[in-house]
Formats: sequence, C-alpha cells, structure tokens
Amino acid sequence: MESPGRQVNQTRQNQAPPLPSYYVERPEVSQRLKQILLSQETARAGTLVVSAIYGLGGIGKSTLAAALAHDPEVQSHFPDGIFWATLGQQPDILSFLSTWIQQLGDYDFKPINIDSASLQLRTLLSDKKALLVVDDVWHPDHVEPFRVAGDGCRVLVTTREAPVKGAIRYDLDVMTLNQSLELLTSCFNNELTNQELDYAKTLAKTVGYLPLALELAAAQVRDGFCWEELLDELQAEIASLEALDRWEAEEEPSDAKRKNYSLVASFNLSLKRLSAERLKQFAWLGVLPEDVTITETMATTLWKCNSFQAKKTLRYLRQKALLLPGVSSTQKTNYRLHDLLHDLARNLLQPELGLSITEAHQQLLERYQTKTEKGLWHTLPDDGYIYSHLTWHLEKAEKIDQIHQLLKEETPAGDNGWYWQCDRQGNTANFIKDVSRAWAIAADNFTENPTESISLQCRYALITTSLNSLAGKIPPGLMAALLEKKIWTPAQGLAYVRQSKNSSSQVEGLKAISKYLPASLLPEALDCARGIKYEYFRADALMALAPQLPEVLPEALDCARGISDEEYRAYALVALAPHLPDVLLPQALDCARAIRYKYKRADALIGLAPYLPETLLPQALDCVRGIGYEKDRARALIGLAPHFPEVLPEALDCAIAIGDEDHRVDALIGLAPYLTEVLLHQALDYARAIRHESSRALLVGLAPHLPDLLPEALDCARGISHEYHRVIALVALAPHFPEVLPEALDCAIAIRYEYERANALIALVPLLPQVLHQALDCAIAIQNEYDRSYVLISLAPHLPETLLPKALDRAIAIGDEKDRARALIGLATHLPETLLPQALDCAIAIGDESHRADALVGLAPHLPQVLPEALDCARGIWDESHRANALIGLAPHFPQVLPEALDCAIAIEDESHRANALIGLASYFPQVLPEALDCAIAIGDESHRANALIGLAPHLPQVLPEALDCAIAIGDESHRANALLRLAPHLPQGLLPKALDVARALEDEFHRAKVLLGLALLLPQVLPEALEAARALRSEFSRADALKDLAPYFPQVLPEALDAARAIGDEFSRVHVLKDLAPHFPQVLPEALDCARALRSEFSRADALIALAPHFPQVLPEALDCARAIGHESSRAKALLGLAPHLPQVLPEALDCARALGDESQQALALISLAPHLPQVLPKALDCARAIGDESSRAHVLQDLIKTLTPSSVDFPFWQQILDSLASLTRPNFLKALPELAPLIIHFGGIEALRETVAAVDDVSRWWK
Repeated sequence: MESPGRQVNQTRQNQAPPLPSYYVERPEVSQRLKQILLSQETARAGTLVVSAIYGLGGIGKSTLAAALAHDPEVQSHFPDGIFWATLGQQPDILSFLSTWIQQLGDYDFKPINIDSASLQLRTLLSDKKALLVVDDVWHPDHVEPFRVAGDGCRVLVTTREAPVKGAIRYDLDVMTLNQSLELLTSCFNNELTNQELDYAKTLAKTVGYLPLALELAAAQVRDGFCWEELLDELQAEIASLEALDRWEAEEEPSDAKRKNYSLVASFNLSLKRLSAERLKQFAWLGVLPEDVTITETMATTLWKCNSFQAKKTLRYLRQKALLLPGVSSTQKTNYRLHDLLHDLARNLLQPELGLSITEAHQQLLERYQTKTEKGLWHTLPDDGYIYSHLTWHLEKAEKIDQIHQLLKEETPAGDNGWYWQCDRQGNTANFIKDVSRAWAIAADNFTENPTESISLQCRYALITTSLNSLAGKIPPGLMAALLEKKIWTPAQGLAYVRQSKNSSSQVEGLKAISKYLPASLLPEALDCARGIKYEYFRADALMALAPQLPEVLPEALDCARGISDEEYRAYALVALAPHLPDVLLPQALDCARAIRYKYKRADALIGLAPYLPETLLPQALDCVRGIGYEKDRARALIGLAPHFPEVLPEALDCAIAIGDEDHRVDALIGLAPYLTEVLLHQALDYARAIRHESSRALLVGLAPHLPDLLPEALDCARGISHEYHRVIALVALAPHFPEVLPEALDCAIAIRYEYERANALIALVPLLPQVLHQALDCAIAIQNEYDRSYVLISLAPHLPETLLPKALDRAIAIGDEKDRARALIGLATHLPETLLPQALDCAIAIGDESHRADALVGLAPHLPQVLPEALDCARGIWDESHRANALIGLAPHFPQVLPEALDCAIAIEDESHRANALIGLASYFPQVLPEALDCAIAIGDESHRANALIGLAPHLPQVLPEALDCAIAIGDESHRANALLRLAPHLPQGLLPKALDVARALEDEFHRAKVLLGLALLLPQVLPEALEAARALRSEFSRADALKDLAPYFPQVLPEALDAARAIGDEFSRVHVLKDLAPHFPQVLPEALDCARALRSEFSRADALIALAPHFPQVLPEALDCARAIGHESSRAKALLGLAPHLPQVLPEALDCARALGDESQQALALISLAPHLPQVLPKALDCARAIGDESSRAHVLQDLIKTLTPSSVDFPFWQQILDSLASLTRPNFLKALPELAPLIIHFGGIEALRETVAAVDDVSRWWK
C-alpha cells in the first residue's frame, strides 16, 4: 500500500519527444485514447493503434501519442518507463530494440539479430509496467518484434494505414475549427483581429484542419505574406493538384485526397519561398535517417558550410515550420524533421541535387572522409552524429566492405580503432550496435560468399566475447584516477560501470565516479542504480549518488521507497535525508513510519530527524513513542532529543528503564549532551547509585556536561581496575584534562597484555600528536614482535614525515624476520620515495631467504622505480628455492625472468624443493623432465619422493626402471602401493614381474589386493592370486569392488560379488558396485533390479536403474514403472532418459519430463542427452542453455552441447543460433569451445574460413588483452 501523501513522480524512462510549442489540447480525443489505453479491454488486447483517417499524414498522430506519454496519469500507470521508437519506411528495428534493452539496464547483452533482441526484451519486460510507443509504422510486420510486453505493459502504435493484427483501432479525426484557430493564434503569439479571424477560418478549412499544414501556412503569414495572397495561392495549388489527379485517375477525388492536396500544396508553397540554395540544403536532409537529431555541428558537414551558416540555415528552416524542435539533454539547440517532410526532402535529392539516394550517401561520406587522418574513420572528430550513424550511411552507400574494414581499424598503439573512439566517448553501446549490424550483414551474405560470411561471423563473435570479458575488470579506484586526470571522459567511466553485471562492482564504481559526473549524466547514473537487482546494493548505490542528485531526488526517493527489505529501505532513507528538499520530507517520514521492524524504524527516524521541519517533528515523536522495545525507543528518543527538549524527561526515564546495564549506560551517555542541568543531576544520582564498575563509565560520559563533576569522573576513571578500559575512559576525558594524556599513555604502557596495550596505543594516537615520539617508542618496546609490527602499521598513517624514518628504523629492528617483512610491506604505502630504497635494503638484509623473497614480492607493487634493484636482489638470493620463488613472484613485472627462474630451479640443491620447482615449470620447459626425475629420486622423504615420481611418471618412459626402483625403496606401504599403482600402466613387460614381487610382499591386505588387481590386468597369470587376495578382503565394498574387477576373468565369482554388494551399507556405494556388476550376471538381473528398487534415495535408485537397463529387456516395463514412480523430478527425468534408448516409446515422455525441469542447466543437459535420439530437441536444448544465468554453468552446458553436433545435424539458421549463444560467454570460455566448432566452420565456410577465424583470434587478443 502506498504511503499517505505519496506524489506522482516522473517515470523511470520517458523517451517521448517534447510537445510542440503550438500544441493544442484535444480533450475529446486524448481522454478517449487514455481510457482505451488504461482500460481492462486494452489489457486483454495488449495493443492500441492510433491510425490516421484513410492513411492521411500530418493529422497529429505522433503529437497525440507524445501528449499521452507526458500525461501524469499515464506516467503513474507505467512506472517502469515509456519507450519510444519512430520506425518510418525503412526502420532499423535492431537498433531500437538494442536501445530499449540498455535503457532497461542490460548493457551486457549484445544482440546480433532482431529475434534475439526481441526475445531478450521480452524477458526484461516480463514483470514490468511500461508503455511501448511504436510510431509511424508503415508495415504491420514491423510491429511484431515490439510485441514483447508482459501483462502490465501496453503497446501504442501510430500508423497511416498498416493493418496491425489484434489491435484496438482508433480513427483520429482532424482538428475542430476552434482548435485550428487556437493553433494559429499560438503560432502568431498574439490575438487575431476580426478580419484576420475570418481569414484564419477560411485558411483552416482550405488546409483541411490539418495541424502540420496550419503551421506551415502560419509560418508564411508570420514572414509577411498577406492572408489574401496566401489563400489565393493555396487554393490555386490545390486546384492544380486536384485537376492533375482527376486527369490521371478519371474520377472525383475523395475527402481524404482533398486533405492530402491541401497538405502537399502547403509543402509546395513553403518550398517555393525558399531560395535555390536553401532548397538544396533542405533536400540534403533527405539523406539522413528518419527522426534523427539534427545539430549545427553535423550540419556543417552535411551542407559543407561553416558553423555560423549552419546555425542560420537551421533557424530559418525552423521559422518556416520545415523543422521541429529536437530532444536535447544539453544546452545546444537541435532539431528534428517530420516524417512527411523527410519523405519530401528525400524525393528532392534527384531533382534538386542530381543525386540518387546511393550517390547522396556516397557524397556525404566523402565529405566526412576529408576530416579523417589517412582515411581512417576512427580519427573523425566527434560531431554528435556521425559515430552513431556511420555504418548506416556506409550500408546505404553500398560500401559493405568498408563496414567490415571499419571494425578492423587499428590505432598507432595497436588497439581496435573504432572501439577506442567509441569507448572514449562513453558510447561502447554504439560499437556493439555496429558489430551486431556487421554480423547481421555478414550472415545475410552467406549464400553469395559463404567463406567470408562464416569467418566474419566468427570474428564478430570473438569481438563480442572480448567485450564480455572487459566488463567489470577495471577497479573503481583506477576509474576515479582516470577521470580525475581527465584520461577518461565521465561518459566513459559511467559506461564501464553500466557494463558490469555484478551488483557490488556497480556500486563501488558509482561511488568512485559519482563526483566526476556532470548533471547531464546523473539521470543515467540513477537508472544504473535503480537497475541493480539486489536491494542492499541498490540502497548503497543511491547513497553514493545522493549528494549529486538534487534535481532527480524525487526519483531517488521513489526508488528507496520501493525497496522491500526494511533494513535496506531505512538505510537508503537515512542516506537520502540530508539532500531531500522540504517538499519531499513528508513522503520520507511516511516511508519511515511504515517500517514495521522497530529497530530499523528507529534508525530511519533518527536519520531523518535533523532535517525535518518543525511541523513534522510532532509526527516523528508520536511514531517514536509507539516503539515497544525500550532500547529502540530510547535510542530513537535520543535521536529526536536535540529537536524536542520537552521529550528529554521521557527519554531519560526510558533510558533508565532499560534492563541491560551496558545498553542503559550507553543510552544515558547518548542523552547527556541534550539534558538540562536538572536532568543531568538526576542521571548523576542514578550513576552514583550503581555499584558495578560500569557506573564509572557513566560518570565519565556525564562529566563533560557537568564541569563540577569532572574531578570526580577523573577519580572514577583512575579507579577502573581493567587497564584497557581505564585508558579508554581517560581518553574520553582528555579534552577536559589534557594533562591526563601522559597518564593515559603510562596506563597504556603498563597494560600487561601486549595486544590490549597495542590497541590502547592506537586509540591514543589521534589525541597525541605531541607525544607521537613516546607512542612510537612504546610501540617499539612491545616484546611481541607480531603486535609491534601491527602497531607500527597502525601508527603509520598518523606519523608525520619526520617520524617515518624512525618507524622504518624500528621496523628494520624487529628481530623476527617474518614480522619484519610484514611491517615493511605495511609501511611501504606511507613511505616517501626517499625511504623506499631503504625499505628495499631492509628486505634485502633479511637473512631468511623465504621471508626475504616474501618481502621483495610484497614490496614490488609499491616500488615501481626500484623494481630493477628488487630484481637484482632476487637474483642474489643464495637459496635457489627462495630465489626461484622470488623470481616467479616478480615475473608479472618482469616476464623475461622466467628462463632465469628455470636456471634457479635447476640449481636448487635441496632435492625436494628442486623437484617441486621443476615439476611446476615442466609444462613450460619439457626438457627439464629427466633432471626433475633425478631430483625426485634423490628426495629423502618417502612421501614426497613418491608424489614427485607419480607426477613425473607419465612423461618419462625411458627412465621408468629408475622410477620403479625408487618406488620399491619407499618404506611406507601405503605410499609404496600408490607409487606402484600409478607406475604400473607405464611399465614395460620386462619390469612387471619385479613390480609383482613387491606387490606380493605387501603386508596390508587392502594394499596388496589393490596392487595385485592393478597388475593382474597387465599379467594374466596373476589373476588367481588376485582373486584370493580379493576374497580375503574384510570390507564388503572393497571385496565387491575387487571381485567385480575380476569378474571378466572369473565368472563364477559373480554371485559372491553380488552378495558382497548387497551387504554394503551405504546406498550410494551399493549402487555403484551393482552398476559395475550388471554386465556380468544376467541370471541375477531381476534380483539386482529388486536391490535397486529397494534403494531409499531416489537419486541412487534412478542411477541404478539406468545402469541395469541395457541388460534386462524382459524387465524394462517394470523398470519403467519404477522410474515413473520416482517423486523427485530431476531423478525421474534422469531415469527416463537412461531408459529412453532401450524403450523408444518412452522418448516423448522423457522429453516432456526433461522440458518440465525447472532448472535451466538440468533441462539443457537432459535435452542434450536426448539429442542423439531426438535431433529436433537441439534448438530447445540450446534455448535452455542460453537461459542459464551463471556463465560458468552456461559455458559448460554449451560446450557439452556442441560436442554432440555434426555437420549433418546443423543447418545454417541453427549455426547462427549456436554462435549467438556462444557469444554470450567471455572470451576464454568461447576459445575453449572454438575447437569443437572447427568442423562446422569448415563445413559451412571451407578451410579458408577456419584460417581467417584463427587470424581473428590473433587480432582480438591483441586489441583486448
């Protein structure tokens, strides 16, 4: 329920164009339209069409739709936004859908086609209440991608005559005479005389009461054209058009045609008044996209003139009503072109300029190209237009190759040029849009040039995944630094924050950049905050933005009010409180009062109290008095106390009544600053009556407000027996008794427990600038070196530069080298550059090489200017192991040291360390393996030696005899058995008998049986002996498992193995053994089935049924009944899927079961397992995989899916869907999947497409590292 007094606020988004200055209310139309739009009838139909009479343009459809969008009642009904798209005859639907997706907060989705964008928009709008306006529709199919709204949304379409399926039709009539006269009057800005009024009536009738024709005619009169002459010329022009049409059509014109004649006549007269030069300039507007924003900067290139001339021409055309005012978020004036006038301008390109549409686009591009450096488009200066529309113009100019080349341009630094430029403008969304369009163009070209099409699609998928990898990778601190140094623009910073899908990262990013954002970007920042899914982070983001958001505070308050979690709502209200104007404070108070959780209600009221006007404070007080829990009531009363002196006695009584003594003392101390002298003495009497030592703390808290009490409070503080608490009390009194600080310091120094002593010293530091020397000496004297290093690090931020050398000296003097290293690392941040070399010297001087290496690696980030010296020091570490570790630690700063690290590893004398280092480096340097083996053999510790050998064995066939000897020599049986088992598969036949002798000698039955079984597979003559060893095992699981492994050689042991399996207590283990036994005992399958059916766990039961299914066709129906009876849907689906290959009739049921799974990941995996039997489910499996939110899980499922694909099972449309899905991953995950795509790439595009894809991998890896 809404709080009382809640006001209607601006919707989240409103993309509607502004209403014209001459706008005239048409209540008989707007009220009916609003009624249809907001009615239940519309809710059922889902779409509203506002259509022109008989397809007539200029009647005011778009203006009325905009008026609805600006209506407060409509905005209140659609709180999630009003979205607007003006389509025209050749709409860029993908661009509109992409823009809406981003406006809804998803900056990570990168659609490559209309279908995927429409699907994503459907997902985002499913639970929203938004109005979607699709303006100027020419073809009914163009509406379909926008039919994506949920039940709470509406779609409003304006069209001349397109029949939109299922729409509620409203036929818009022309303006009335009075409305027409009102429009004309507003155009003239003065009242008309009686004579002019008569002319105006005639004019309105002549032009058919059409708003656009009326404005054009009014512009003529305003420029000095007399009414009589204008009427004569209009009537003559209309008669001429009518006669020409009648001659061609040989029939009487309809009323609609006559109105169209009047509109065309108005156009013609307006154009006749233009000079030849102005007419050409108007014609050039036809080369622009429909409904585009026109600025003087871009007009200088369009018209090939200077800025002054461009501004003058734009103003002239606006005065002539040939341009509309534009939508501007800046101070710069801009304009738009009515779609009818746009059509007129486009039709004038050939007669006035002698250019076809394609030639006009080519010529405009040539003008822009003269402004580039070396013909590279990314070097164009930004005019606010061309970067958003370059690819559109290239496509219209039929320069498709240049679009693909544009996305390959590089900067001198080797970055992708077009991305670099879009990124600088904070408009990476434009780059994504261009990649999406280029991808779609490449896909459309598949039939003509499959090789180029496939390779380009893969290139654009790689670019998209690279952008996915970029999002959220830049730390907030770095963003702030880039903005502060003006290396980044504010728009660029905000774009990076928006790209992150991690709520915490978005909040931290907004905090870092908010103070650098100009007013024009703050609404976007607020949208970003409001789009954060988790309420805690959303509240945190609002707090970060509050100081910079005065003009959008109503929206911020509305967002805070909408947070369902009361703790986070209170948190957001308190953060907003200091910034709210008086008009919003009642709403904030209502919101606080509505919080049911008393503790948080108290928090919200306390936070609001300092900002509430006097008229609202009594309401806040009533709310506080209603809090039942005494502690929270007392806390809230304390918060109100400064504003309500009369409540202080009540607050004091409430505080005294608190049951918990510590909370009571805290409440009384909190009240003390506001109590009158009488009330203070009342609190003092209470404090003196307390016998517990906490009374002393209370006296100390009261003392600053009762000067006469200070000596007594000081005595109390000195009498506190606990030394740490005594220090804290003395610190509290220090402002009144500065002379006690040395005493507090002495007390701190005398604290027996070093940790408490360290914390007491830290508490004293802010009050002891004059005794920092003494505090530092005290810190140095702490015996426990860990605590001493901790205190030195804590003191460092407070130390003046003059004391830092001493702190560093004392850090250097710490005996324990580990603590000394930690202290050095902690101090490094605060040390001036002059001391950093000394810190390095200290690190170098650490005797223990492990700690020295740690110190060097830890200091490296703070010592960029001395990194070469750190490297020299690392090279000088005597212990090779520590030297290798230090070099590896420094490698991020010096990749070139890796070969040197290898040399260090080789030189390590300790065999264990050398082996470990070499094994770690082996993947980079395979040639060290023989040496690593020598090291492993020389390791004294058997466990370490065994582990090293096991790690090396697969790579060293030529030295296996030595490895075996080493394994045999291991004393510990467990380690020896493991080493033998790991080595056995790699041993040649000549060495196996030797290993067998060792196995026979093992005393432990389990280890002996395990090794004998392992060797039996390699030495058949050992099988009887392995059988005896297996039978002797006491553990049922081990015995069954061992017998199962021997079953292929001794079928007679199967019943024995089955008995052992039945006796296994753990269900999961029992099923595991039963599954493995199943292939070997068909005669006992029914019994095994009973055993499986008796399993309590549904998961285990399903698992067992799947394993048994291939082996008992006669009991398959029974197994099917068992599977169907499983309650858990995931387990049931798993069982059915396992049975499906053996019971084809089960496939439809298994498919239904798989589709019913709620978890997308499970559903996708289930469908993938069905795919070999039902190839038609692959697209559905792909849809499920794409819907998985977690990228790691999505990548895993997609990789599993593409492994099932073959060239024969994939057609080109499905290939596009697969690539689109993989493009949702980050680049590392995409690259993992790429090898599986190779057969499809070759199938569709040939081997050359694969080569080009490999080249694209190199390019994108260079552009986005």
